[in-house]
Amino acid sequence: MTFVEFNEQTGFEAKAGFNLTPLQIVDIEQFVQWRKSLNRYEVGTGKTVISTVVSLMCEVETTIVCVPPILLLSWERWLNKVSEKVLRYQGSPKVRKNMKLLGNRWILMSHAIFRIDFERLMKEFQDVEVETIIDEAQAIKSPKAKLYTCIGLMSKNRRLQMLTGTPTSKPLDCYTYIRLKTPDLYRSYAHFENSHVAEKDFFGSVSAYQGLDILAENFGLRSILRTKEEVHGYNNAPLFPDTTYELSEDHMDLYKELVEQQLLLLDDGSKIDATTAQRMYHALQQIIVNYDYFSGDPTKRSAAYDLVDSVIEQTDCANQAKSKLIIWTVYKRTSRSILAYLAKQGHKAVGAYSEVNSAKSFVQFMEDPTTRILVAQPQSAGAGLNPQSLCWESLTIETSTVPMLSRQANGRLDRVGQMHKPSMRYAVANNTVQVTLLDKLLKADELVQKVERTKTSLRKELYGDSS
Repeated sequence: MTFVEFNEQTGFEAKAGFNLTPLQIVDIEQFVQWRKSLNRYEVGTGKTVISTVVSLMCEVETTIVCVPPILLLSWERWLNKVSEKVLRYQGSPKVRKNMKLLGNRWILMSHAIFRIDFERLMKEFQDVEVETIIDEAQAIKSPKAKLYTCIGLMSKNRRLQMLTGTPTSKPLDCYTYIRLKTPDLYRSYAHFENSHVAEKDFFGSVSAYQGLDILAENFGLRSILRTKEEVHGYNNAPLFPDTTYELSEDHMDLYKELVEQQLLLLDDGSKIDATTAQRMYHALQQIIVNYDYFSGDPTKRSAAYDLVDSVIEQTDCANQAKSKLIIWTVYKRTSRSILAYLAKQGHKAVGAYSEVNSAKSFVQFMEDPTTRILVAQPQSAGAGLNPQSLCWESLTIETSTVPMLSRQANGRLDRVGQMHKPSMRYAVANNTVQVTLLDKLLKADELVQKVERTKTSLRKELYGDSS
């Protein structure tokens, strides 16, 4: 079955709400032919969409989608839009034990849950035509990783799609991918090392390689690499990847508690106007990233930091051959916290907000190739910064309530001289005010001002329902 035939039968593109590019369709039909494959599409080029279509065209009974936890919600939202019988397999061991696995078309789970419940998965799906999709497949690049072993056993004589825009940091990282998609090329890791390691130093680290041309050829088998420009064209129109995530259960409980406390302040009969809504937007959005501060427990960490980690890994921004990264914030507390977090993780970052010397930070971000991340507020860096020659990746971790500031922030990357297609991610914590704020920004590029609000309508907005 060709993609055209599949699309005519299923109406996939109508369900998805967009048209696949000719190059994506060509690659889909190639991936369908490969029982095991590696999709190395660049970040923002459609790995999720392509792997979904390939799976649907192959008509397997069940597809297990193995992803980092922060991506579970965006995958679930996508699959529910284009298919049915989608199960998000997560929760405590007791909760998971009571979940029925068989009969689902899609089962979403984290890498960790896949490892932990591997025996159950193998047992229940032993007689089922099951496919595995592993997103952010760089998690299996070590041959010592348990996840790599589990993926190999689950996909034996079955379909496997590996997805990653950043598969390797050194030649030896190629082994696990090659072993999974083309197992006959190397008998073992020792055979692989003997083929491509020429010398090791006194400490056992590789000091010289050999046969890298053969290695590159082997790595490229049953694998496709595409850039954003190849897939979407060279018009440099920006991309806006889905960056929706969920707060932990305890964090969400705190958010709800503070929403109700804010609403109680209105019981004196005061009028609910635009100023009131703005005050609440600001009060509640700060809770999303600063869970530790508002809970009074410094050990509490918002899932927003998992999203930061994920974007850094996806964009490979530490690699000086790739784009630098701008993380946009609104509040000083958030700027301080993210900078401190990045420093602990070993990332070299600078800040541009009201408490620091933003001009000095701009110079360092622009001129120091080792400074890879700028944490900035639009008020401080939304104008006067021209990083388009070295940066085309951004993450807005907090949404401004002022549309002009968002436009200025996006304009740092989407401007004359930009040679790459920018990716602008808006982090949206599900069921929070950020859903409403982004929706308002997207509607005619301005905040929708309601002449009159009721306490009920405002509550809906604070819980992410802007309808």
